[in-house]
Amino acid sequence: MHTLKRDHQRACYSISSPRRREMKITALATYFLSAPLPQPVRTSTSTISRVSELVVRLTTDAGLVGIGEAHGPFLSQGGPEGMRAVGQILERITPLVVGQDPFGVERIWQDLFALTYTSVRGIPTLAQQRRQLVTAISAIDIALWDLMGKAMGRPVVALLGGALRSRVPAYVTGFYYRDGERPDDLRREAALYLEQGYRTIKVKVAGLAPEADAERVGLIRKAVGDDVAIMIDANQGWDLPTAVRATRLCESHNIFWLEDPMPWYDERHALRRLKDEVDVPIAAGETEYTPFGLRTMVAEGLVDYLIIDSTWAGGLTTWRKAAVMTELYQVPLAAHHDPQIHVHAVAASPTGFILESFADPTRDPLWFELFHERPKIVDGFMTVPETPGLGLELRKDTLEKYGVKLG
Repeated sequence: MHTLKRDHQRACYSISSPRRREMKITALATYFLSAPLPQPVRTSTSTISRVSELVVRLTTDAGLVGIGEAHGPFLSQGGPEGMRAVGQILERITPLVVGQDPFGVERIWQDLFALTYTSVRGIPTLAQQRRQLVTAISAIDIALWDLMGKAMGRPVVALLGGALRSRVPAYVTGFYYRDGERPDDLRREAALYLEQGYRTIKVKVAGLAPEADAERVGLIRKAVGDDVAIMIDANQGWDLPTAVRATRLCESHNIFWLEDPMPWYDERHALRRLKDEVDVPIAAGETEYTPFGLRTMVAEGLVDYLIIDSTWAGGLTTWRKAAVMTELYQVPLAAHHDPQIHVHAVAASPTGFILESFADPTRDPLWFELFHERPKIVDGFMTVPETPGLGLELRKDTLEKYGVKLG
């Protein structure tokens, strides 16, 4: 070895710095939560009668506990059978987590993600259950970030690079289709959101004929006035010709973005064509569950806004990878669901734009009941937490009320 290089290495190694005592994960516990809605609501492609959440608790030999969450529909499909499938996946992958230092978050993520296509250290591949596996990875990964923050005495936003803003804007998702819906119901819902200070709202579309949907959006526009931004969300409910026609009918109502207009199987091809046909910005990405799928959305210019849900796309580690891509391509980055987690990610991202939230407890009781002192949304903004980790403490009574311990 060259003498100068060897001397340089010795100098680097001899620099004294405080060392963090290595911490080991000693246990992984999982809870599956499912809460019924008092009245089912509909999108263009599904009826929502329950909300579900996977909660992972990682315990360490330092006495710290990390909390992670994964959000819903892919967990609850199949009822008890679906629950058992997720539990079996978590049981199989636990050996790749227990015994590890949480600060090896990238290494743990790589090992777990590799199971989507190959075996890892004697654990057979889970290629046939990729979607469920990545959802489980999401909860574990988020818990790792929570642990790292608690170990450092810093909020997760600091570990992601630091807060670029002290508060993050949030929009409210509402105006689902309901049985017996009347115009006055939509007006009352609009008034509720305005009273709570929201200035950006999202309206469900594609559940009616395009003309009826446009009339419904127009009624809501009249109810909220011209100073409120309106997004419309088709939940992948249109084919391309219908998406073009329906979007043009809604354009006169000053639409901020059109979200998830077409089904996943033709989404990338169809989004490119739709962008050439309409003047409304396109937002999509929440149904992508790998960083590689998100890369395609950004690099091929398919979206004007990229939406990520780290609670089913591989955790905050996936968010971090995607955030770099959106910065390089200058695409604003929005979060889907779970604002209590995504507030850290959006605040730390140069392209971070907005959070999604629910203002009505009947739409997501878990958001309102799961945490002690959950972050509040005031006048359409959530303040970035300054407490260590995610700053969340689970309510034991809610776990007992809605939860089933899987392991």
